[in-house]
Amino acid sequence: MTDIWLIRTDAALPGALALLDADERARAARHPDGPARHRFVTAHAAARLLTAAAAGLPPDRVRWRRGPHGRPEPDGLQGELSVNLSTAGPWALFAVEHCHEADGGGIGVDLEPVPDGRAAARLAARYYPADEPAPDAEEFTRRWTRKEAYTKAYGGRLADGLRTHAGPPGDTPGPHRLHGPLGPCTVHDLLAPPGHRAAVARTGTRPVRPRLRSYPEPEPSARPGAPAAPDAPAARDDDHRTPAARRPRP
Repeated sequence: MTDIWLIRTDAALPGALALLDADERARAARHPDGPARHRFVTAHAAARLLTAAAAGLPPDRVRWRRGPHGRPEPDGLQGELSVNLSTAGPWALFAVEHCHEADGGGIGVDLEPVPDGRAAARLAARYYPADEPAPDAEEFTRRWTRKEAYTKAYGGRLADGLRTHAGPPGDTPGPHRLHGPLGPCTVHDLLAPPGHRAAVARTGTRPVRPRLRSYPEPEPSARPGAPAAPDAPAARDDDHRTPAARRPRP
């Protein structure tokens, strides 16, 4: 089971800044003082607390290491715990899974606001395979989140993930098997706040089985295929840009 935590990054998290390590505090300081900095601090403090709880460690014992393309993982827990964070304005998703010796699958998660139709069409034409359907902004973003979750699960380059066909169109959540340049993967669409799409991916042979939870508030009720929180605004994030603002490295 993969726990997917929906985090309200505008919420108050007492002592959040003190939980961050020196690198995280330096990154937070690069954001203007205000909502962007608060959201960064809340998201990363919550990620630390959730990682510590899953690992059975005090929060200050969690150390991060980065892969070749910047993917952070808890240091010293390789093969035991896989985690991944995605942020989008007042929201973040954090995925946690205990690894299995059989395949040691990595987890990736992505949360994105839906861009306007013209931006979606332009980006789909530029980055998606010619035979991949993306008739509207909703479908474009659904496929983008699958591709980025796939990329993050492997710790690869987004340019490689965007070349991967993201499975069948439509709102069937999955699981769907993807086969791209980084390797095989299973993806599953997730419930997301209004104006957003989200997906989780898992490497290896076992299917991903997501369990959506909420942090720190109780889990919001939602019908399948509907937004997870009816009052959520749609906003871009200052740490992870929207698809329309991203430019994959060549």
